[in-house]
This record gives sequence, C-alpha cells and structure tokens, in this order.
Amino acid sequence: MKLENKLDVKVFILYLMNKVDEPLEYTTVNDIVLQDEFVNYFDFALCFSELVDAGQVEECGEENGIKLYTVSESGKESLESYESSLLSVIREHASKSVRRFMAYKREGRRATATVTECGEGYMLKCEIFDRVKKLFSTEIYICEYEEALRAK
Repeated sequence: MKLENKLDVKVFILYLMNKVDEPLEYTTVNDIVLQDEFVNYFDFALCFSELVDAGQVEECGEENGIKLYTVSESGKESLESYESSLLSVIREHASKSVRRFMAYKREGRRATATVTECGEGYMLKCEIFDRVKKLFSTEIYICEYEEALRAK
C-alpha cells in the first residue's frame, strides 16, 4: 500500500514525527518515513518541504551543524484534525517504525550510506555501527549516479 495523496503523506510525516516526540534531523525523518515503503522519496521530500514552508514542521536547533526539526503547534493541530484519515494499518506500521527507531537509538546504533565515484560507475557503501564497533558493512557497485542515490 502506497500513500500517494499529498495530504495523506503530510499527515503520515506529522504522525511519525509526533510519535517520536523529539527533535530529528531531516535524514532521520526520511529514514523513518521511508522504511515501510508507504511513501516514496520524492513525495516525502516535497511534502516535508511544504510542511516546513507552512510552519507545521519547524527548525528547532542544530546538532553538529545539522538542522533539527519538530512538529509545531500548528502541525499538532492539523494532525489532530486529520490523523483519523490514516488507515489503522498504516498507523500501526508507523507506530512499529517509531518503536524500532527508538530502540535502535537507545542501543547507540547508527547507519551510514555513502556514494563515491568508482571508475565509470559509483560505489554505494552501507555500514551499521553500535557504540563500540562496526556491526555490518557492504559495498555495491552501481552504474548510474541517480540509481546509487535512490539505493542510499
């Protein structure tokens, strides 16, 4: 099931961010929103930008030079009005995604993905770390830059 209506995507973003209830980096919001594949990246990027422009998501500081975002009071009011429009199965998946994210964060785990030029293509490197060591690392050669960015 995909969310394709912009209003549904915006409500989904607000719902997830509100469930986390702490300031988040753009990439973290992106990761949480996209992990269950209800929303594609382009719809997410467009709707997130529109939520910021509308004042429903606001910058609330920086951490290591990276902007942090939270749901504004206006965003919470909109969410109250539209939350019931999200199907219960989507709300359930969203809640699981938030719990998974919070557990991941508590354990000090973090994931990175980088794209570097390699000959006539690009190398996508994905790694997962905990507080002490690297838990997983893989590299994939991809011919097209745009494809490498989508995989990232």
